[in-house]
Order: sequence, then C-alpha cells, then structure tokens
Amino acid sequence: MTINQTETQMFEDAVDGWVLQAIACGVHTFDQLIASLPGVYPSVALNSLQRLTFTQRISTELLAQILKPAKQKLKPPTFSFHQISLPVPHPLDYDWRFSDAAVKHLLNQCAKLTRSSDTIVLLGTPSLLRMGIEQSYPRQLVLLEASCTTTDSLASSVPKTQVIRCDVIKDPLPNLTAAAVVLDPPWYPEHIQSFLWTACQLCKIGGHILISMPPIGTRPGMEREWANTLDWAQQIGLTLIKLEAAALSYITPPFELNGLRAEGLHAVSREWRRGDLAVFCRSHQTHVPRPTVLPQEDSWIEEVLLGVRVRVRQPDLSGFADPSLISVVPGDVLQSVSRRDPRRQLADVWTSGNRIFACQGRGVLWQILRAMAVGRSPYEAVALALKRPLNQKEAELVSHATHQLVNLVSTEQKENLLFEEQRNNTKLSLAAG
Repeated sequence: MTINQTETQMFEDAVDGWVLQAIACGVHTFDQLIASLPGVYPSVALNSLQRLTFTQRISTELLAQILKPAKQKLKPPTFSFHQISLPVPHPLDYDWRFSDAAVKHLLNQCAKLTRSSDTIVLLGTPSLLRMGIEQSYPRQLVLLEASCTTTDSLASSVPKTQVIRCDVIKDPLPNLTAAAVVLDPPWYPEHIQSFLWTACQLCKIGGHILISMPPIGTRPGMEREWANTLDWAQQIGLTLIKLEAAALSYITPPFELNGLRAEGLHAVSREWRRGDLAVFCRSHQTHVPRPTVLPQEDSWIEEVLLGVRVRVRQPDLSGFADPSLISVVPGDVLQSVSRRDPRRQLADVWTSGNRIFACQGRGVLWQILRAMAVGRSPYEAVALALKRPLNQKEAELVSHATHQLVNLVSTEQKENLLFEEQRNNTKLSLAAG
C-alpha cells in the first residue's frame, strides 16, 4: 500500500476540518476531541491542533485549554469480570481486543442473523469466544486463531472443538460451514482482503459476514481503501448489507498505551479506538483464488514471563555473544503502533509493552529467557547450549542480561495489572539465579 503526497495533504486538511468542527460544537478537552473524531490517532489530532494554532485558526489559549491535564482521572474501561483469561496482546500480532460492549453488540447481531442450530466462526476474535462460553451463548462458536500463546491459554478452559490453531492468511482451512463469520483483521488492505476471502470459504450461501473496518480518519487514503474493499467483496460473492460507523470500541492494549504516553499523551480514553462494523451477505458462489500476503516482519519466537510476552528476532546460537539489551529509542518504548514506522527494524527484542531493544547475542538471550520461564539457572542453560562452561566475563554478561530482564518483566507486569486481562493474576517474584 502506498500513500501519495496528495492523499497525505488531503488527509491533513480533512483532520483539521474535523477538529475545527468539533471545537465549534463545544469540545473543550483532548479526550472529548478524540472521541468526536472518526478514528483519528491521538498524536495526529495533536499535530492538527498545533497546525491550527500555528496558522492562527485557533488561539494559543484554546490550545492550552484543550491540552490542560484533566482534574479528574479518566474513567477505567467498562469491562466485567471474566472467568476465562487471555494473554496480554503483543504489538507484532496487531492485536487489539474488543471492549465488552462491542463483544455484546457483535454476539447480539449474530444471534439475530442465525438460528440456534447454526455455527458461528470467529476469525481472530478470542474475546467473543470467551464471553460466549461464559454466558452460555445459544450458538456453536468456533475460533480460528493464529497465536499459539492465545490458543494455549484457552486450551485449559475452552473445549478443544471450539479453538483451532490456524493462520487464516496462509494455513489450510478446517472443514466448517458457518451461518455467520465474525472477523477482526489487522487494519491493512491485504489483511482485510485475505480475511474476507477466508470468511467466504467458511460461510454458507445466504450467511452473513461481520467485519470490523478502519474508520475514515485512520490514515490517508481510507476512502480509496474502502472502495477497493467493496470491489473485492463483490468479486468474492459478498453484498454489503449495512455499515455502522464507530460501532465497535476497543480496549487500548498496554503496548499502545505505552506508545501514547511516550508521545506525551496521557489524557486519552482507554476506549478511544473504534471500528466501523460492516455486515455482508454471502450472496453467491465465486472461484477467486486465495490472495497472497507477503510477510511484513521477520520470524520471531516468544517466551512468556509472568504474563509478559518477550519476542526475539531469529535467535541463532552459533557461539557466545553479549546478550545485553541495548537501548535504541528514548525510554525504550516505541512511540508508534504503525507498521510503517522505520524504527521497527531496530528491534531484536520486542515486549508486549512495546519496548524494543537491539541485542548482539540473541541466541544467548533466548537461552536465558527459556531458563527464566521454567525456573532454571540461566548460567547453566547457556553453558549447556554452548556445550562448555562459561568464563568469568561471559557469566557477568549473562548476569547483566538476566537482571535487565527481571527489571523489564517487573515493570511490564505492573502495567499489565491495569489491563483487563491481568487484573486477577497472582503476583509472583522472579529470581535471577
């Protein structure tokens, strides 16, 4: 996907217009402003305010008033207690979770479109399966999910027949026939097309497909992207039934919350992000080949420490190299959740809190992570992998990296306690031995 300069300028002009309109309607706080805009990212809205002030279209006094820190803390997300836990989202999965209100809305819509004997397939929406099971939803729900961490987490509390490990972009699809399919793809054109194609393969003729779509203010070129999506939907046998703007709210995950804070944006609602709900009917059969989606990221492997997900890029243990975490961005938090950010290439290690680091000895670091996860000695694990004892300098470097990881996990574990999935987790201590 390419965004040309004309689209960028048109987008900035549109954002400025939306901001001015919101101010004219009486918006006087930054949080209210974000809520009134059609999916505009908070830092983009801030840039618009600064542009409008620089060009004297709004006063510096009004800018100061809008950006004035709120006297009262923002309300927490409106989630309910969940018996079934889900892992904290990781930014490399493009994983945003629906709020409880959005989940209820989607399940209610599906109930209206289906019968009690029908199957509903969920593509990348584990929060719907969770609530469906917790509330004895009167339909058969089946989740297709690419993340091993998520499917493993659900395995202990969800019937095996309802969770299938499957990357719907490239893996063979299970033999399912659904009356409705709910999908929440990453908000990029090739992912949306691929998820819609998969939904068509699983949905019966006359069935319905419900998809969360990026609003018009998400980025430049959204009108073009939506037109292309509608054209693709028609090619694969779908007919648009309705489009509900801003119908689906999301809970801001820790990685995005940290990114916003790193940009100095603290007064943003935890449910600021909203998707448009598009409902399609699978009206006829087509034989369009499966779209090919080229991988955007290198391969990563993951370890989970006390709920904190740490990924390492392609670790290779050909010998000892320094496993220390090396800072590559100020404060270690990447100030972005967009895949277009060039700083993503600096990351050898990436946490679920959106902290990125370079690392010379990724293979050694991986051995340390694996040892910490199972309560083994990192020194012994590295020595065993190298098939020789560590010298004093190597042992010191392993100790340093281990303590870096302990501190990192401690920081992010505290952040995760504020996120809905982690509120009821037991606090544990992590030994660096």
